[in-house]
Amino acid sequence: PAIIIWSLYNEDWGVQDIATNADTRQYVIDTYHYMQINHPQFLVVDNDGWRHISLEGRLKSDLLTAHLYTPDPDHWRDLLTRITAGQMEGVAAFSLVVGDPFFYRHQVPFVISEWGGFGFANYGGPNDSADRTDRIRQFKQELRRHAIAGDVYTQATNIEEEQNGLIDFHTGELTVPEGLLRSEEGE
Repeated sequence: PAIIIWSLYNEDWGVQDIATNADTRQYVIDTYHYMQINHPQFLVVDNDGWRHISLEGRLKSDLLTAHLYTPDPDHWRDLLTRITAGQMEGVAAFSLVVGDPFFYRHQVPFVISEWGGFGFANYGGPNDSADRTDRIRQFKQELRRHAIAGDVYTQATNIEEEQNGLIDFHTGELTVPEGLLRSEEGE
């Protein structure tokens, strides 16, 4: 294990008023700068998943990240197309950027830091491991077609009602083919 990214907040947890409170945004900005100065070897993400902060048109995060969840391949394709074209509204649970206007033109790497949450009851996702494997493969292939610097599938094992796991919690065995989530096909 290694730390490569400091994520200050995740999905507004702890900074729920980030969109409406300038003091909260300033606190996160100050913390971002503190981490950059004191830990320059790491990337720093202000608020992973959505509501990144823009100040004077500059993102206060080393990565633009999004948490994208849908079981529908057509909607997935549409989300990826819109977000990589710079659309910051209506592509995630909340606006991807708050604060000053920000126009995404690939100034920072874009990472989908959570995707694949198919395994909720009545969510419309795959019903078994084979279906989940096919859906993951289909979604990963679509990811490869877009200007995305990286992605993180959620999650390694099933947790309570979230049945998205790729590894059996009890045995440690893979429940999908090895290499399914590789960034390059065929490696």
